[in-house]
Amino acid sequence: ASSIPFVLYGITPVVLGIFSLLLLVLCGFFGYQYFQTVEGSETKMKSLNELIESFQSKAEKFLHVQNVLDQTKVLLPYVETLEWLQSQKEYLIEALHELNQKQGDRCGPPLKHWVQYNDHCYHQTMEMVSWLNCSDLCVSLNAAFLKTDGSRLKNIMELIAEGPTWLGLSYREEDNEWRWEDGSSPSPGLGLPEPSLDFQGKCVHVNVHTLGTANCTMPSSCLCEKAVR
Repeated sequence: ASSIPFVLYGITPVVLGIFSLLLLVLCGFFGYQYFQTVEGSETKMKSLNELIESFQSKAEKFLHVQNVLDQTKVLLPYVETLEWLQSQKEYLIEALHELNQKQGDRCGPPLKHWVQYNDHCYHQTMEMVSWLNCSDLCVSLNAAFLKTDGSRLKNIMELIAEGPTWLGLSYREEDNEWRWEDGSSPSPGLGLPEPSLDFQGKCVHVNVHTLGTANCTMPSSCLCEKAVR
């Protein structure tokens, strides 16, 4: 009778050990499943976040396009007005050309080389000389080397605008400024580059609608002006 408890006492630790081992295996299995589930959830969450970010980016692009379209609708009347003004500008230039043909005698011969704008006549010389010789050349034509402001110059060049031609502007090293031939300062509306020592020996010419600089010794035509008769 005493041997039975001894056997039970010997088997019990073995059973408990096996049971503990089974619990450990089960814990490991469920732990593995849990971490797999968590890892899968993290992957899915990452994909979901990327999808949300992509959607937000597309939504922002859509809103940007919508804003541009709205602005275009607002600006459309102004664009149409600008186009109309442009067409009127071309019409007025043609009208000025016709007016010059009719009133050309007020500028003096040869008619085809002078154009009238408001109360002055303008001439782009055929002779090519350095900037320093332009003043004398204009005087020989009973005119003066051109001095004007930006808006007036633009309108004048609409009527002439044939290749580069000298204006009465040059860089004065002693003042570090752009100056007209008579020493006066040009208006800001001309859009001249900031004066600097890099412009030593440079004078201003206009080519169609663009102001530029070149060596004053370079031969070019000169733009002369005189009052109408």
